[in-house]
Amino acid sequence: MYIYLLCLLSSTLALDLNYLDPVKLQTKTSPDTQKAAAEAIIRKYLSNVSVFISPVLFVNNKDVFVLRTVNGQLQIRASTGVAAVWGFNYYLKKYCKSQVGWQVRQLNIPDSLPEVDETVVANDRFRYYQNVCTASYSFTWWKPADWSDHVEWMAMNGINLALAPIAQEAAWASIYKEMGMTEDEINQHFTGPSFLSWLRMGNVHGWGGPLLESWHNVQKDNQEQVVNQMFSLGMIPVFPAFNGHVPRAFSRIYPNATLYPVGTWNNFSDDFCCNSFLSPVDPLFKTIGNMFLKKVTQGLGTGNIYTADPFNEIKIEPWSTMLVEQTGMSIFNTLREFDENAVWLVQNWMFVHNPLLWPLKRVETFLTSVPNGRMLVLDLQSEQWPQYDLYKMYYGQPFIWCMLHNFGGTLGMFGSVDIINKEVYEARKRINTTMIGMGLTPEGINQNYVVYDLMLESAWREAPVADLNQWVADYAERRYVCNSTATAWRYLFKSVYNFNGLNKIRGKYVVTRRPSFKIRPWAWYKSNDLLNAFKNFITPINRNCQGGFEHDLVDVARQVLQYRADQLYLNVLNDRFTNTWTFNSTINRFLDIMSDMEKILATNSDFTMYDWINNAKNFAYNTESPYSYDLNARNQITLWGPNGEITDYACKQWAEMFHYYYKPRWATFLQIALDSKLRNESFDERSAQRVVRYSVEEPFLRTEISTLPRENTWNTAFYIYEKWAYVSDVDDLPLNVIKRDSDMKTTLADVDDETDGLMENTPSVVLWHSTTPT
Repeated sequence: MYIYLLCLLSSTLALDLNYLDPVKLQTKTSPDTQKAAAEAIIRKYLSNVSVFISPVLFVNNKDVFVLRTVNGQLQIRASTGVAAVWGFNYYLKKYCKSQVGWQVRQLNIPDSLPEVDETVVANDRFRYYQNVCTASYSFTWWKPADWSDHVEWMAMNGINLALAPIAQEAAWASIYKEMGMTEDEINQHFTGPSFLSWLRMGNVHGWGGPLLESWHNVQKDNQEQVVNQMFSLGMIPVFPAFNGHVPRAFSRIYPNATLYPVGTWNNFSDDFCCNSFLSPVDPLFKTIGNMFLKKVTQGLGTGNIYTADPFNEIKIEPWSTMLVEQTGMSIFNTLREFDENAVWLVQNWMFVHNPLLWPLKRVETFLTSVPNGRMLVLDLQSEQWPQYDLYKMYYGQPFIWCMLHNFGGTLGMFGSVDIINKEVYEARKRINTTMIGMGLTPEGINQNYVVYDLMLESAWREAPVADLNQWVADYAERRYVCNSTATAWRYLFKSVYNFNGLNKIRGKYVVTRRPSFKIRPWAWYKSNDLLNAFKNFITPINRNCQGGFEHDLVDVARQVLQYRADQLYLNVLNDRFTNTWTFNSTINRFLDIMSDMEKILATNSDFTMYDWINNAKNFAYNTESPYSYDLNARNQITLWGPNGEITDYACKQWAEMFHYYYKPRWATFLQIALDSKLRNESFDERSAQRVVRYSVEEPFLRTEISTLPRENTWNTAFYIYEKWAYVSDVDDLPLNVIKRDSDMKTTLADVDDETDGLMENTPSVVLWHSTTPT
């Protein structure tokens, strides 16, 4: 036993973190610069404050902030600028009952500042933020002002490591021209703005493109401002690196280069899938890699940490352990040749997506192809499918415990608060742990903020929250400036935020799914708890609540209607085999609830598609781009491809989507089913879906979208409660939760997501245990 413990301890001691030292990485700008940047943010909220920055305050290579009130003034001493802003937000939350979130800024700072004398040391070296897909699902249409506000939010929450919004395609366009690609070849390679994340990972090319010069110019502006802003605060911007994927035109330009084919991704046709993969042992690999790194860091400096995902959801032929090892070595050697202090940041999703392609020995070979401490792994979905045990703490490489939570930027109340309140602390204190950070890795933001708020606090809390019911009551008081919603939130934490299973939660509920009679809705909570939460939200005493209350009231009402719609859909399934009058009545009831979803969503701009569509159009600088950008915006949230390759993956429960898309396609589908019944004909579902495709889904891409009537949120919520809280003839959804083992050592392959939730062609569950042999 002692020998075993010594072996575990020695593996931890062997971890080389010299290149992952925040004291070095966060001090590329002077304390005075960081002080000025921190004060510029803090004094937007409070002028009576002094800030002092000194790297001497770091404790064990971890950020520190010290808060004191002296003679009525708040004094903040911190190791970095970001730590100072983090400390200020800590003060706002804990002492002033305020909240600065994604969509809500609720300040309650008294004239006489609350007394404070507290020192906080970060639990980890790093607080990481972003998924490589967030850039496309949430940030696509952002300009410098949007990014500046978001960097401030990052600083308020202590984020010290994040992907920088680099103008990658502008850099590649310049390199491609230099290498001999024609303008047509470049245009045929670049996707449109909404699909760039998957162009970069080699999944698709060309779809939704080309990119216009105006696009490149805005991205250059974003890049320059945001990288400088991050450096000035002491944040570490993560730059992209070459991952091996190249345009098909390289076969013409470099006929002697070794190019490998990339397997089809999500059924995209050859017109848009895929690119070529350059052999990692081809001398051209390093040449291109160095050209790209020089271009994207030119005039900006570097944070010494770079990201590259060579095998994200793809298979390269010939697929082998040797290929992944050579690729790992080539990417890192290219980085080290360019930057002797380089560290490679990599997402573990390639292993999670299809474990059959990644037996344990292949994963180990890939991870150990890079020197210890020169690769930093994002355990991307630790709250549901943690991999650090399966891969033995990543075979000695450091990792970050991440909460993914959201796929595609979809809406729907969901979370696993008990897990994130426990497991991140457990992983951190393990004797053989290589965990050096925690992170947020959502594919899309602006939903379920409470889950992210709780997760962010694990960066400084010494132990899990002792009483989550009390914590969420305090959260609601900060968010609403009222303390009357504690009971409602207890019910939410008991229900929608209490998921603990292996099922894939992708935000595709019946109302947002492509119409079918093969959907099998399920839930992980009882409807009564959700309804009790809604009931307690609309009590008259809550009329005094402010801030984010109306946003959350809409969200809860939407969740109730979403659940009821799932129940009514099951009635539709049953009644299609009864008489036509009953079937018609059930259909009308199902469509009626979708109309009410539109009605409640339209009362709050956070649940409308106005910003998404108009920001896309406003990105245009000439007469040609408005249609291109508009098409990108609409296609991503609906068909996700020219032929619906990933239909509804990024669905949005927005008011206009119900009005122009979700309800019309269900109405069309159900009318065809009813007509078939009236004529005593057999119903052909595939044919009905074809009609839905060409009569609703495709026309939506060019439909003129008008602003919908906006009613009073309170009145509409009361109307919905009275109408839908008590409904006869419905059963609770089945609780079909795929249970995990008690040690959270199981995972579920992510392949075949489109068939998940259907009654046929359901993929078999693939469970992988840490004891599974190679």
